[in-house]
Amino acid sequence: MALIAGFVVGLASPFVLPSLVSAGGCPDGGELIEHEVGPGQTLSGIAVKHGVSQRSIERANPGLDPNKIRVGQKLEICLPGKSASSSSSSKSSSGSSGKSCGSGKTVAEHEVQSGDTLSGIATKYGVSVESIQSRNSKLKKDPNSLRVGQSVEICIETKRSKNSKLCDYRTPLHTHEVVPGEHLGEIAGRYGVRRSDLIQLNSKLKSNANLLSVGQKINVCPEIAPRERVKIEYTVESGDTLSDIAARYDLTTRELVGFQRGKISESDGLKIGQKLIVYKDGSILPGYGAYDDDTGVLKSGVQLPSGKHYVVKHPSLSWGTGETIRLIQTAVSNYRKAWKSSPQVHIGDISKKGGGHFPPHQSHQHGRDVDIGYVLKGEKADEIKFVSASSSNLDIPRTWSLIEAFLDTNQVKYIFMDHSIQKLLYDHAKSKGVSQDTLDEVFQSPRGKNRGHGIIRHSKGHVNHFHVRFRE
Repeated sequence: MALIAGFVVGLASPFVLPSLVSAGGCPDGGELIEHEVGPGQTLSGIAVKHGVSQRSIERANPGLDPNKIRVGQKLEICLPGKSASSSSSSKSSSGSSGKSCGSGKTVAEHEVQSGDTLSGIATKYGVSVESIQSRNSKLKKDPNSLRVGQSVEICIETKRSKNSKLCDYRTPLHTHEVVPGEHLGEIAGRYGVRRSDLIQLNSKLKSNANLLSVGQKINVCPEIAPRERVKIEYTVESGDTLSDIAARYDLTTRELVGFQRGKISESDGLKIGQKLIVYKDGSILPGYGAYDDDTGVLKSGVQLPSGKHYVVKHPSLSWGTGETIRLIQTAVSNYRKAWKSSPQVHIGDISKKGGGHFPPHQSHQHGRDVDIGYVLKGEKADEIKFVSASSSNLDIPRTWSLIEAFLDTNQVKYIFMDHSIQKLLYDHAKSKGVSQDTLDEVFQSPRGKNRGHGIIRHSKGHVNHFHVRFRE
C-alpha cells in the first residue's frame, strides 16, 4: 500500500543548543553538528527544529531506531549547505522554513507526492484543512488543485504533550466530556479506540458502561488526535433537512438528532427559523499534533511461514515482529473456524528483513503493518494478485468475518479500507444484528471519508486490499 508521503511533527521540548562537531563530512558542503536529545523530544521534532528531514538524520546515524530515542542520546545532524538549501524543496517531501506562525508553531513546507490529498496531508500534520487553505491561496480557491511537486505551506505545532504512563507511553492522556446523545461506542470511535479500552481506563464505566451523563468526564488514550468541540446554534433555513445539516458539519443524522436531547427525531420535519444545537469539531487540540509513526526499523524480525489457509504473495517481504506474525496467524485461524470452506487468505507486504524504507510504501517499516486481500467470489476468488473489490465481486459475509477476526485480537490500531467497501461491510454487519455501539466504535462509515473516526478508516489506494496496523 502507499500512504501519504510527508514529514510529520512529533514531540519537541525547549531548544537544546547543538554543539558544532565538524564543518565537513556532509553532502553539498553542509555542516555536521551534534544534537543531544532533550526531555520529550522525538526525531521528527528535532528535524523540524534544525530545518532538515527526519530521513536525513536517520541516514547520518546508521542503526538508529527513530521510535526509541532517549534523553541524552547524541545524534549527528547534517545541516544543508548553501547549494543544498537552495534546492532542498526538490529533494525532500517536507522541511521547516524556520518561520514562526504563532505561539510554539513553525511553517513547514510539504512537497506534494503522488496520492496526496488535502485532507490526508492535514491529518498527517495534525492540522485542519481550513488552516492549510488559509496559508495557500490557490488551495483556498480550489481544494482539488493539488499537483505532484507543488509546495504547500503548513503551520505546525512543534510541541506535544507528554505521553502518559496510563497509556503505556504510547499517547498523551485526554479527558473527553460527554455531550448529549453520545454513547460509549461513539466516544470510542471518535478517538480510534475500543470500548474495552475506555472501560479499563475508567473504573466508573465498569459497573454500567451504557449509563452516561452529559458533562461526564472520561479518560482516553487517543489514537485519533482530539479536536476542540464548539457548541453552536443553527437556525433552520428554507429547504434544510436534518441530513443536509448533518452533512454540512460532517455528522451523521443520528448524531445531530442526539444533540437535541430528545426534542426531535430523524423522521421529524423542520420549520424555518427552528433552532438546533450543533457540536462542531475544530482544530486538533494543542499538544496532540500528529507524529511520525510510519518510519522505523525492524529488530529481531520473524518471517511469516507458509500456511494451509493463507498464501503469502512475497515471502521475502513478509517479515514482522513476533507479535505481528502471531496475530496474523491467529486471525486467519479464527476466520477459518467460522468458514470451513473458503479461498485462501491473500497476504501481501509486511516489512523487509530488518525493516526500514520500503518503496512505494511510506509505512511497512517496523513490522507492524500487513496488507490483506479482500475475500472475493467468482473467477477472481483464487487470484493471488490483489483485485479491486466492488459489490459485484466482494464476498461480503466472508470479508466481514475476516475483518472481525483481526479486530477480535484487540491489538489492531487501525484498518485502512476504501470508503465504498466500508459501506458494504457496514450495511451487512448492521443487517446481521451488530449493535449500533459496535458499528460506531469500529466504522468511519457512514461518516464522510475526511472525518477521522473508528478503527476502520478510509485511505486512498485501498480498494483492492485492506491495511492492518497493529499496536506496539
